[in-house]
Amino acid sequence: MVDRTTMMSRVRLGSPLAVALLGLVLVLPGTLSTATTSGPAAVVPVSGVPRTTVVSTLESDVLKAVNGRRVRAGCRPLQLNAALRTSARRHSITMARRGVLSHRLSGESTLQARIRAAGYTGATMVGEVIASGARSSDTVVAMWMQSSLHRKILLNCRFVHVGAGVVRSSTGRPWWTIDLARR
Repeated sequence: MVDRTTMMSRVRLGSPLAVALLGLVLVLPGTLSTATTSGPAAVVPVSGVPRTTVVSTLESDVLKAVNGRRVRAGCRPLQLNAALRTSARRHSITMARRGVLSHRLSGESTLQARIRAAGYTGATMVGEVIASGARSSDTVVAMWMQSSLHRKILLNCRFVHVGAGVVRSSTGRPWWTIDLARR
């Protein structure tokens, strides 16, 4: 069942200062099992993906900012999940390499298939927010909070797990994906 969906098949980005935003939430049937981890904050080159760099410091910062907003809204903080982080990173890399902001690029799997392929199984609810161009976690979270759809996704207290993927393209443009889920 789809709770809320904003889907744009393709958004081509013109100005390097422009920031586009999309959000998606799906509720799926499934069961529960848990795996959470956290990683170091550093800039990590992505092997096999030239001209794209994961920025784990921004990933950590954006999750702290989102969790701060969630706590103020009365929700529990999201728990970092390695599989969701992998899914989010892969999606940000794909968007950055193609220069297209979209929840599902041509030839790419659905969100639920992407998180399952990354190792997050049994999801009963998944959601995603994406952006490009914002230079800091505070900026991108503020923009998401100004959008009622994105705010509803990020402040949905039913979500439990999260993974963020932030990459810089060869031009230095940041690409942001946050995948949220519950089992």
